[in-house]
Order: sequence, then structure tokens, then C-alpha cells
Amino acid sequence: MVNSIEVAKALFDPKLNSMIKSVENKSKTVKEMAAEINEKPSRLYYPIQKLVKLDLLKVEREEKIGNLIEKYYSSKHLSQENMSMEGTFARENKEFLLTQVMNSIQRGIEVLREDLEADPSLDHSSATFREVTASLTLEEWNELNQEIIELIKKRQSASPHAKRYNFSLLSYNTEKEE
Repeated sequence: MVNSIEVAKALFDPKLNSMIKSVENKSKTVKEMAAEINEKPSRLYYPIQKLVKLDLLKVEREEKIGNLIEKYYSSKHLSQENMSMEGTFARENKEFLLTQVMNSIQRGIEVLREDLEADPSLDHSSATFREVTASLTLEEWNELNQEIIELIKKRQSASPHAKRYNFSLLSYNTEKEE
């Protein structure tokens, strides 16, 4: 069983996070990852095994090169578009769901930090954070969550200049049930 605290530690570790990011769009070998993050391949084997154990990396494929088997690692599974896990399915896959949430939040925090540390003369942001509280019935809350998702889907742009934005929506009840 994957420990969510270990997943969080891995996601917030700069070296491990850079390894995850290096294979989010294209699977790579240990050598390719090492070259990208400016590290010796021999120093990545243990961290890679840790990330695989935590389900933050997966072996996408293996290729035999001479007498060696070269593994290609990927983290594509962490950025599935329009992922929604609720109810029984969420409870049965809680560790995966928590991993996904932590990964998404970590990515957003990194973009926000880069914005805050960027040249102050720039007048745009790449990330925003909003927190809004509303009093709703359970039905209204469910309806509003669905409306937000539908609104985002409707706003998909066909413009070649459009950029991809991620919306990580976490809404929750702030009152304890009695």
C-alpha cells in the first residue's frame, strides 16, 4: 500500500520532482533523465525505484539492447485530463486519488512561485489562487461543481495561440457533520 505522506515528500523533493517532470510528456531511460536533470545515471536508480514504488513513475516499455534491457519511465498517468474520482471508486482508489491531488497542487504551487519570483515588470501571471466560501445545500453544491466543469469545457479555444491551463478544483464541506 502506498503511503500518502511518502508521496507528498517525494512530490516536494526537488530532485524527485524534476525526475517526474522530465518524463511527463515523453518516456525516457535513466540515461536520458539523468542528462536532462544534470545528474549521473548511477545516482538515479534508487530514486527511480522509490518513485515506481510510490506509483509516481511507471515503466512504459522495455527494449532489449544487446544483452541489456533498457526501461523507459513515464509519469503521464499523473496528468490524466478531466480526471474525476468520487464515491465508491474514490474510496477504493484513495491512495491514487491522493497522489493525483498532491501532484496537481505541487505543480500549481511551482507555477505560482515562479510567477512570484519573476521579473516584477511583467504584467501577467501564469497561476492564480482563489478561495471562495458559499453556503449551499448538498444538491446545490453538487450542481455548482458540475456547472463549473461544464463552463470550463465550453471555453475550450480553437485558437492556435491558446495556452493550456489546469484547473484543480477541490471543494469541501467546512462544517463537521453531527
